[in-house]
Amino acid sequence: MMFDFGSALFWYKLLFTAEIIIAEAVFVVNLRRRENFVPRVLCSVSALFLFAFFLPIVRYNAAWTCFMFFMMFFVSLCGLKICFRESWWNIVFCGLAAYTIQHIAFVMYDSLSGIARDLLGSGIQSNVYLEEQPQSTAAETASSAVIYFACYFITYIIAHFAYTDKIRPGESSRLGRTRFVVLAGIIIITDNIFSAVTMYNANIDVVSLWIEKGYNILTCLLALQLQFSQLSEKEIISRLSTVQHILREEQKQYEIVKQNMDTINIKSHDMKHQLRAIRQGGAVISNEELAVMEQALSIYDSIVKTGNETLDLILTEKNLRYSAKDIQITCIADGAQLDFMTPADMYSLFGNALDNAVEAVSELNKSKRNISLTIKRTGNMLSIHVENYFKGERKLINGLPKTMKKDKDYHGYGMLSIKTIVEKYGGTLAIEISGNIFNLNIMIPRV
Repeated sequence: MMFDFGSALFWYKLLFTAEIIIAEAVFVVNLRRRENFVPRVLCSVSALFLFAFFLPIVRYNAAWTCFMFFMMFFVSLCGLKICFRESWWNIVFCGLAAYTIQHIAFVMYDSLSGIARDLLGSGIQSNVYLEEQPQSTAAETASSAVIYFACYFITYIIAHFAYTDKIRPGESSRLGRTRFVVLAGIIIITDNIFSAVTMYNANIDVVSLWIEKGYNILTCLLALQLQFSQLSEKEIISRLSTVQHILREEQKQYEIVKQNMDTINIKSHDMKHQLRAIRQGGAVISNEELAVMEQALSIYDSIVKTGNETLDLILTEKNLRYSAKDIQITCIADGAQLDFMTPADMYSLFGNALDNAVEAVSELNKSKRNISLTIKRTGNMLSIHVENYFKGERKLINGLPKTMKKDKDYHGYGMLSIKTIVEKYGGTLAIEISGNIFNLNIMIPRV
């Protein structure tokens, strides 16, 4: 039975091999490739086809057929491990997803072939588990081929656009959650077994057959949903954890800046008294030198008075840090309206907003290194508006600007931190790009 060339199942072993390889390619395109990737792929694909060719058909029944398909699937996973520098967990995750869409495409083809046979009077035979190949005319073979390629192409292309971008490589970030991926694996394996039993059951009635096909597709879609919904949840949890870590670090930074500013203000106050004493006592220091010292110390008297101590601290710190870059921060703010917000949240919100704006204007000439901050209350809403010029293009993804830095894994969380804080107080954040002007608009309800 090993080389029963007249068997439909014998040739379908090779066809299944091609189907599972293409399905796996849909999901592994973003994985990390090993060195000598192309030779590894060629060797793995060749080995898989040879394995499928020499895998014997001991019996034509559901048990042995399922065993063969599962063995070919396992060998394909080994091939993926050889080609990609990923953990076994990531390999199995992508493999299960591939096996699922392959089975969906198979059931779709089998169903449409049945419809063509029953409604159009065609002799198309889709049961590839038969011991003998069905006899078909050239027209029927051509019709079957069109249905086959249409079903697989449409299913695979939809899977590519729906799921591929959700898979990210990395040993340290296992795809999905263990229990849900295992459950998805159990579902697809069980579904394939039930499908094989149905294919070999010649006495099944038409209603039961169509119920089984519908159940097949439904359970496969459920398996995919289990896998990728948990993958999305894992990403959200990871992003939230990162944002929370950033907020904790920013709170610590706020406390350090506050302590430093308090120390600077004390020293500034003491030095003024000392300078006044020196001037009155006629010490040997020229008036020009004293004027320079007083001018330097006057920086600490230029703190913006907004009516909110924390906001004053933030603006002072930013002015001192970025004054050397000729960046001017213009503030028109009713700081008293921010009394509901914790100092740490204010530091994170305004610190990130101003740092992003500073980074954008730093690339421009001095005439455009201006940042405008406006805080005002209108009715029952608090409005926060930050405006600045920028160079180049800015793209928005889900309403937030896409980071322009190369290391995207560790950047782009500043704006996400702002959004998290705004939503914490029941507000909304909106980004508006008008030409080369970036507008950050925040609205927070106030009673």
